[in-house]
Amino acid sequence: MLRKKALFLLVVLLAGQELFAAEEVKPESGRLRKVLEKSLVFPGLGQLAEKQYVKAAIFASAEIFCLARIVIEIGKGTEAYRNYRDAKDAVAATEWRLQTEKYDRRRNTAILAAAGVWVLNMIDIFVFAKKKYGRNAAVAFHPYYNHENQTFGAGLTCCF
Repeated sequence: MLRKKALFLLVVLLAGQELFAAEEVKPESGRLRKVLEKSLVFPGLGQLAEKQYVKAAIFASAEIFCLARIVIEIGKGTEAYRNYRDAKDAVAATEWRLQTEKYDRRRNTAILAAAGVWVLNMIDIFVFAKKKYGRNAAVAFHPYYNHENQTFGAGLTCCF
C-alpha cells in the first residue's frame, strides 16, 4: 500500500512539474520566425500556425479571390487584345482597344488588392507577434529626414 502511495505521489509531482514548466517557458524566437515566414509565403498561413482559424480563413479566401480575379481579367484582356489585333475596321478596333484597357485596369486593381491583403496579413501577424512574444519580437518603422540632401526616407527594424 505504501508503495502505491509513493508511486502515486511521484506521478503527481512529475505531472505538476510538467505543468509548471509549460507555464514558465516563453515561446522561442524560432517559432516566431516560422510563423512570419509562413505569412510571408501566403496570407493566412501564419494565422493558421498560430491557431487563429477565422483570420486565416479570411486572409486566405481574400487572397484566393484576388488571385482568381487576376487570372480571369488576364484571360478577358488577352481575348480582347486578340480581337483588337484582328479587327478589320477602325470602329471595331477602337471598341476592342477600350475593352482591353478596361480589363487591364481591372487586372491591375486585383493585383493591388492582392498586395493589400498581403500587407494587412503581415501587419496582423506582426501586431499579434508583438502581443504574444513581447515588444522585443516585433517590427519597428523609423521615418527620417536627411538635412544635407533634404530627402525623406524610412527604415524598418525586425527583431526576432
